[in-house]
Amino acid sequence: MFSLHLMEKRMVNLLIIVLRAVVALANALIAVLELIRNFID
Repeated sequence: MFSLHLMEKRMVNLLIIVLRAVVALANALIAVLELIRNFID
């Protein structure tokens, strides 16, 4: 039971890290697209 709870906690932490990574990637992608759009104009 204790180890299961520990695994759950680890999974939640991992999920948070993955979500943060996805958000960071999305922000980077938006920044790159903005740069490209500025170069085209």
